[in-house]
Parts: sequence; C-alpha cells; structure tokens
Amino acid sequence: MLTADQKDMRAALRGRLADAWNPDRLRAASETDSFDRAAWKGLAEMGVFGMTLPEDEGGMGLGMADTVILFEELGRSLVPGPVTGTFLAAGLVPGAADGDAVVTLLDTGAVQGGGTAPVIEHPRAATHVVIVDDDGLFVLPAPQAEPASLPLDPLTPVAQVSVRPEDGERIGTAEDAARWRLLGAVLTAALQVGVAQGALDLAVRYAKERVQFDRVIGSFQAVKHLLAESLVRTDLARAATLVAALVLDDPESGDPREAASSAKLLADEAASRGGRTGVQVHGGMGFTWEVLAHLYLKRAWVQETVFGSAGEHAEHLAAAL
Repeated sequence: MLTADQKDMRAALRGRLADAWNPDRLRAASETDSFDRAAWKGLAEMGVFGMTLPEDEGGMGLGMADTVILFEELGRSLVPGPVTGTFLAAGLVPGAADGDAVVTLLDTGAVQGGGTAPVIEHPRAATHVVIVDDDGLFVLPAPQAEPASLPLDPLTPVAQVSVRPEDGERIGTAEDAARWRLLGAVLTAALQVGVAQGALDLAVRYAKERVQFDRVIGSFQAVKHLLAESLVRTDLARAATLVAALVLDDPESGDPREAASSAKLLADEAASRGGRTGVQVHGGMGFTWEVLAHLYLKRAWVQETVFGSAGEHAEHLAAAL
C-alpha cells in the first residue's frame, strides 16, 4: 500500500503531466523530431531527476520506492525524452538534475549481448552520452548524429553512433556501472508498468463508449476477458517493481539482481501484451495513426530492448533457482 504522501505525490505529477502531454500534444510530437526543452525543465522543477539526490545537493533525498511511483506516471503519460539516463546521471553530469542537460545512455553490454550496433535515443536533443561499460561509466558530449528516418516509436528517435569508453571521461567504476544497470532495469520496469496502465486506461475508456449491436462493447464477455487479463498483468508487474525498488533501497532484504530481473520481465510482458490488447479492443480504429493505442505498443517494444532483454532476465532467474 502506498502512503498518503506517495499518493499525493503521484496525483500531483499525474495532474501536471496530463496538462503537459495531452493527446493532441502527443500526436503533434509524434510527427516531428523537435524536443520540448520547456517541458523537460518542467520535469526537473517537479524534482523528477533529483528524487534520490541528498537535499544538500539540491535533491529530495527520497528512495527508489518513491521514484518508481513517479516513473510509472511518466510511462503512463508517454513522456518523451531520455528520462532514465538523465535521472541516473543527476549528481554526476552537471545540469542533469535541473534539466539543463539531457543525458542519453549507451550500454555496451546490450551491444555485446546481441545488439547489432551502438544506438542512442534522442540524438539531437541529448547534450551528453554516458557509456555504461563493464569497466565503468564514461561521459562525453553527445555526438552529432542523424536520427533514423522511421524509428519504431515515433516519440523516441534513435541514431547509430561510433563512440568508445576511452573517448569519454570516467565518472564511475565497474561497480557503479553494475548498479546503474540494476537501477535502469527497475526504472524501465516502472515506465513499462505505466505504459501498460496507460494502454489499459485508454482501452477501458473506449470500451465504455463504443457501441455495437446496441450495446457498449465493454459489456461483451470477450472484451471483458481481454481487459481483465491486462489488469492482472499490470498489477502483478507493479507489485514486482515496487518490491524491486524496496530491495534496492535495502539490499539486505533480498537479492537486488533477482528482484530487478523479475520486475523487468513481468513489466515488459504487461506493457507489450497490454499494448496489443489496447489496439485489439479499439478494433479497426486501433490501427489508425490518430488513436494513441499504437504509441503505447511501440513504446513498450522499444523499452523491452533496454537494460536486458526478456531472455537475459529469464536466464538469470532460471540460474538462481
């Protein structure tokens, strides 16, 4: 159960995000590669990037349990931008915490683990790239790179780059890099829970409004089952993500790696299957560009590829049995 303060914090952010990223603005953003720096600064002013920084460093001094609640709201609202990279870099990269810097990530482990090329998100907006390598963390100015013409998620432009750890300045050890990968997995899981919830909310709203054969489609058993299954997957993933965050805050309470893998695995499934359910419930309208259902599904697919694939996390959990 969330505390009263956590519920108030979530409600405040949800209200701000609903104003900042309404459907019309999301549609407009999906049709251009421009980056809204005012909205980015707005996230910083709400304390999103400095959540876990100590108060004497300009942060809020909170833990990961509070952070994943806010990250779920970012995912639910489909907020564009490298929020995970900038959050992780706060306190290490100047300007990250207050929104002056936009920090994207390049995880060399993802490339070595089967990725085809080094790829970064939001290449034109990013001011810095942090390379997460087995040997440590390295920061360098974001290179000039042309985004792919047809990104999978129109709200997440990507580009292939040629950068190496030795090109940057070391800002963290191998242990720091390993922790960033754990934190990144849990933060991405929280974003995925938000994506799953957002897709479900959209589908439920449509199911209550769309009428066929003189009945709202939400009264049809087949539609009810789809939505109920999506709700169960989302709630399970949310619980796993909160547990993982609590374990990261208190490592003696469990195995952080197992908790992170469980959260990412369940959240990826909830988001991708929830996104497909959202498209299906919308029927023919679900395949149109104007309806936001496709944006939730595409965001889920993109986030499945970062901080460990489903196969990698499943293998780790199987090995731990």
